[in-house]
Amino acid sequence: MNVPKNVVYIMLDSLQWHYMGCYGGKVCKTPNFDRLAREGVVFENVYSEGLPTIPVRRALMTGRFTLPYRGWSPLELDDTTIADILWRHSTYSGLITDTAVMHLPKYGYQRGFDFVYNLRGHDDDNHYYAQDPIYHLNMEDYHKPSYRTDENGEQVEEMWSEFSRDEMVGYLAQRQYWRTDEDQNVADIAKKSIRFLEEIDRNKPFFLWIDSFDPHEPWDAPSIYDPEITCPYDPDYDGQEIWNPVSTYADNVYTDREMEHIRALYAEKITNVDKWIGKVIDRVRTLGLEQSTMIVLMSDHGEPLGNGAHGHGIVRKCRPWPYEELVHVPMIVKAPGLEAGKRIPGLVQNIDISTTMMEWLEVPKESWADMQGKSLWPIMKGETDKVNDFVITGFFGQAWSIITEDWSYIHWLNPVALENSEAGGKTMFEVFDIEEGEVSEGIKDAQTMFDKIKNQQENQWTCVPGSLTEVPAVDGLYNRHKDPFQLENVAAQHPEIARELFDKLREFMMELKAETIYTTA
Repeated sequence: MNVPKNVVYIMLDSLQWHYMGCYGGKVCKTPNFDRLAREGVVFENVYSEGLPTIPVRRALMTGRFTLPYRGWSPLELDDTTIADILWRHSTYSGLITDTAVMHLPKYGYQRGFDFVYNLRGHDDDNHYYAQDPIYHLNMEDYHKPSYRTDENGEQVEEMWSEFSRDEMVGYLAQRQYWRTDEDQNVADIAKKSIRFLEEIDRNKPFFLWIDSFDPHEPWDAPSIYDPEITCPYDPDYDGQEIWNPVSTYADNVYTDREMEHIRALYAEKITNVDKWIGKVIDRVRTLGLEQSTMIVLMSDHGEPLGNGAHGHGIVRKCRPWPYEELVHVPMIVKAPGLEAGKRIPGLVQNIDISTTMMEWLEVPKESWADMQGKSLWPIMKGETDKVNDFVITGFFGQAWSIITEDWSYIHWLNPVALENSEAGGKTMFEVFDIEEGEVSEGIKDAQTMFDKIKNQQENQWTCVPGSLTEVPAVDGLYNRHKDPFQLENVAAQHPEIARELFDKLREFMMELKAETIYTTA
């Protein structure tokens, strides 16, 4: 009797690869991730192609590049997702998530899954608790505002600082009753995932997509609410606990000491995610599913966290900058028959895992023939040492980047000047706030207003409030061996290499555009 094959796919949002012990992290403790790495295959050079959150999930769900075509936008009818495919092949699919942007009205990222669980209230859904009374926490304890001088010479809070304050209203209302790490969102996601595994019909194959928004901001780690503990990575800190920082340049608001503590809270959040996701991985083993289940653990992107290699000067994803700290992601794969502890340095595009999972589930090739990712089985089995000569990454309409074994090159596109662009991702909510028949001032009819907002959404590249479409003036070339975090632009010293990579990047993007599955006007 053939035992059905399964997949447990674990997406952990905003997880920096180099914070993890199995990727060389020295401070942040990740014992469960490290154990999975010893039992599985570690990919050392995985890059997400289109950023951030929504484009990454679109790419992974469809196995197709997004960067040339779409930014932050809903799934379309032309998009065929993993869940769509598995429905036709008698595979039960589940999505357990607190990633609010997957649950946006009319976005469709939960389409096709047989079972869906949404935990409300995380970032971009903080309005869920915003009307609840706050009794036990004070905004001033956690929010450090930034100010500007207005036309009257008075100090007023900057808009992006107000955005951070607005976000925290819902957070404080929800979190005022948190006490231990078991109250954190990731704990709820882990418990629901374990229940799914315990109750699943083992006579059929299953595909479980676990999408934990932790360790995404806010970085209110367990030590914030538990009076019995201090932050393990900064126990002597006695300043303000800033866990939802303003999305701007770090030096505009925070001292070096404050940024150090913000990074310590982020690391503590990662350790807590490791603890609870570790319980899910353990349950796969104790339920006897280990010999029939492929486990994939990865992130969608990293997180800018200050100056230098931490984040090129910014806090949160408030600029469309595809630098290493954001685009390089961890990925660990464990499956029966793979060499335990194997490390793969070859370049991998994040969509390669979509194809690889389809092959593991033995879905007929014709059902996923439109996927553009490359199978990772040859490299995992030692049949070859690489599947890609280069990979790409970037932000739709803002920046393209190409990465080779030796070099990385970033091409800055001419940014689209959006109306209200300083509001960043706020446009994605506007279309859902319009009542039928409502007409905005200065717009003649509702359809024109919808078209106007749709045009804004087509150019949207992030959901982080306070983001600006600001990019450097010149393209960048970086030596990956000498300067892995892209701090020294050497394009002027190596113009021939820069030109070669630019031409290769442009040619590849044009080829992708020629292969589009989307209907064009």
